[in-house]
Amino acid sequence: MRKFILFTFIFLIILSGCNLNTSKKSAHHKNEKQTIKIGYLPITHSANLMMTKEIQQNAHRSNYNLELVRFNNWPDLMDALNSGKIDGASTLIELAMKSKQKGSDIKAVALGHHEGNVVMAEKDKSIEDFHEHESYHFAIPHRYSTHYLLLDEMRKQLKLSPDTFSYHEMPPAEMPAALNEGSISGYSVAEPFGALGEKLGSGHTLLHGGDIIPDAYCCVLVLRSDLIHQHQTVIQDFISDYKKAGFEMENKDKSIEVMDKNFKQDKKVLSQSAEWTSYGNLAIDKQGYNKIKKLVDKQQLFEAPTYSDFVDPTLYKE
Repeated sequence: MRKFILFTFIFLIILSGCNLNTSKKSAHHKNEKQTIKIGYLPITHSANLMMTKEIQQNAHRSNYNLELVRFNNWPDLMDALNSGKIDGASTLIELAMKSKQKGSDIKAVALGHHEGNVVMAEKDKSIEDFHEHESYHFAIPHRYSTHYLLLDEMRKQLKLSPDTFSYHEMPPAEMPAALNEGSISGYSVAEPFGALGEKLGSGHTLLHGGDIIPDAYCCVLVLRSDLIHQHQTVIQDFISDYKKAGFEMENKDKSIEVMDKNFKQDKKVLSQSAEWTSYGNLAIDKQGYNKIKKLVDKQQLFEAPTYSDFVDPTLYKE
């Protein structure tokens, strides 16, 4: 009888210890925050993500961690997104549309910015200097980009034939030097490389993107659909912070401060970039999206997805 009581006592101690460990693990699991990995390139068009991270880190209570993953080129970024190595990305809208068209299960949930695209040319070149019987070589970050669409729309507005302009994909950081060397006639790119080109004296701003196509969508925030479905509350909180960040970025001083912390460019360059780029309301408007879709279809780049198939407007709420 004594042995039975002793064994029962030992069993209860072991059982209570197991329950305690299970409770600790459960509590620890509950306290763990969901980490959201978002890819970006070091361009000021992704700066709203940096402001979002500051908002998240300064919040008294936040149920997620934001990990920003830097990439040096668009193909590597999109490969990581499509393979699930990252949960989302700030990327060129056309690249994201192409990935969706090829079967990638992603949704565009917000814009990255407004405006902030430029067409740079040689210092002594004006818009009136482009003629039908010359050839002009422009650098672009990617064929699937608003920068390509802007340049070709500019060509059409100048009533120049298609063979007048040729386009070369080039890393944005190399564009100012290439223009200075005379190996290209100009370039269209995201900030800060327009402002950098002016600072280096390698060129001047021929036109802003808005002079060609007003508020042409350029970069968007996309998320993997499985993340949206599996972690709805967390993603909603992330997008709420992202929305707050957009309005915070309208304060130019705050915008420059955030960019100065995260980008290696001279502060004067970033200040110029801030003057040319705006944020505020970053909802993806159907009309704005269809404007880009129409240009993509017209150029026969690929069959662009419809707004309803590609855009999730429910997360970024007015």
